[in-house]
Amino acid sequence: MTNTAIYPETIERYNRPGPRYTSYPTVPVWEQGHFGKEYIRFLQEEGQHDYPLSVYVHLPFCKTLCTFCGCNRFIPHGKDIVDLYVDALEAEIQLIAQHMGHRKSVQQLHFGGGTPTHLDISQLQRLMDALNTAFEIEPDAEMAVEIHPRVTSGEQLEALHAMGFRRLSLGVQDLDWQVQKAINRRQTLDQTQRVFQQARTLGYDSINIDLVYGLPRQTRETFHYTMEEVLKMRPDRLAIYNFAYMPKQLPHQQAIRAEELPSVDERVAIYIDSIHTFTEAGYVMIGMDHYAEPHDELALAKENQTLHRNFMGYTTLHGLTQLGIGVSAISDFGHGYFQTEKDLSAYMLNIQQRQLPVIRHKSLDLEDRIRRNVIETLMCHGYLSLPAVEAQYQLSFEDYFTKEMPALNKLAEEGLLEFSEDRLSLTPLGTLFMRNVAMVFDEYLPQNTEGRFSRTV
Repeated sequence: MTNTAIYPETIERYNRPGPRYTSYPTVPVWEQGHFGKEYIRFLQEEGQHDYPLSVYVHLPFCKTLCTFCGCNRFIPHGKDIVDLYVDALEAEIQLIAQHMGHRKSVQQLHFGGGTPTHLDISQLQRLMDALNTAFEIEPDAEMAVEIHPRVTSGEQLEALHAMGFRRLSLGVQDLDWQVQKAINRRQTLDQTQRVFQQARTLGYDSINIDLVYGLPRQTRETFHYTMEEVLKMRPDRLAIYNFAYMPKQLPHQQAIRAEELPSVDERVAIYIDSIHTFTEAGYVMIGMDHYAEPHDELALAKENQTLHRNFMGYTTLHGLTQLGIGVSAISDFGHGYFQTEKDLSAYMLNIQQRQLPVIRHKSLDLEDRIRRNVIETLMCHGYLSLPAVEAQYQLSFEDYFTKEMPALNKLAEEGLLEFSEDRLSLTPLGTLFMRNVAMVFDEYLPQNTEGRFSRTV
């Protein structure tokens, strides 16, 4: 990236809305309706196999609303609604287990949000008890939880550790006070350092810190300060996400003044600065937005070419059915996706009626699976082995992707791709525009992507 010239016209051409490809096909093209019966059928089929599961639980509650946020979250008034939601989670977990027919083992468990630590210790314990009753959580299962340093206590960290969690992801976003004020997220450096050090002392194996670039009032100088302070803590992993500014789809983002957002050139400069800063500090760049210490499992998976990507981002685990539990959660069965009800009240009402409220579904045919594999491989490894794709699916790459070849050749002419006899590779410039390259293989992508997705840079 250091020696790659990025011309303004290149940024202008490729900085357009596009998916992040945590799934393919992407959620906006899934069917909408009521798919509880189809979901039950998939659960029953899954119950006939002994393969372990990956389980994601969505905990949507936050103390205050961060105006940059794109997650499905809810600001509760009082503890009662949280208790009722935990009741619903217990009932949903029980229903899923019943349809599977036996206690499946779990190799990966992730609590996301929202702010999972908005739940108190007793509520978290109730949730874990329900999961342990329904599933056999393996002793070496990868158990991770997202936390907000401002609302997470030492007692919660101790309790989560006792429950078996060994991975933490700390939401930081930016440490500059003016940026925090602009996004309504008041989180001091002391609060972040305190929680980070408590987690280290308790013996958490892996700590990740999330950052966001492109936020209002953010500059190269202010973000450099944030990166310096984060590097002093030395997390095991880092993630730096592009701020998705979509005020029409996310009305709360209208509180952010568009004129306070950094220019496209400034955003690109911040992103490239982050690549230089973190790689020079010894981290391995994973895909387009993650970094890991060289000894970390993610870095080893990248080196061994066993890295994968799913709804939770980059992962070392592959081939596991991912069960999504809770409001708006997504399940991935490999050949079919499902999403539960996004409205909190509707979700809980359905669960009270012993119904699984699935509102989106997509079955994947062979072509979907081929294109998903191509996109995931590019985004994980930065290249495609053409003979490997051809052997796996018994096809000729050039013939199968005939209509995509002109666009791929154009990307090669502009320095984003390189073709060799047996490989298609991203260049350093292509890494910056990785999402744009993946979009070439997306058969569902509409001509007009404005308003559907965040911009690629």
